[in-house]
Amino acid sequence: MTDILKRYRIIRTAIPPVFILWTVLMLLLTLLPGESLPSAKLFSYDKIGHFGMFGGWTFFLGLYFIVYREKVNINLFLLMMAGILFGAAIEGLQYLMPLGRTASWGDILANSLGCLAAYLMLHPVRSYLKREK
Repeated sequence: MTDILKRYRIIRTAIPPVFILWTVLMLLLTLLPGESLPSAKLFSYDKIGHFGMFGGWTFFLGLYFIVYREKVNINLFLLMMAGILFGAAIEGLQYLMPLGRTASWGDILANSLGCLAAYLMLHPVRSYLKREK
């Protein structure tokens, strides 16, 4: 375990529950019936929310693998692709389920860009944590 994670044990112990809560919150927000949510236009706060939700999900998943699975050299590109596929799957569920929601290519793009941002942030985090060993 790196020095920073030893000094700030709360960071290390918080990663799994934060990831789980983040995932549950995402599923609730993306799969609630449509009438319970306000409508949004392209590149409105809705798209920023998609960017942040899926970027955060990918970042926390990557942080989990970097911190808890140190011996596993996780491929961050595959992790980013998992986030993108997760976002596309949720859009597919919105299309298929009778929730009053519609699938959106704009949402898939915002989800994917958030995953890409997380991917780009995880590289220096992993390098820093490996260097601190």
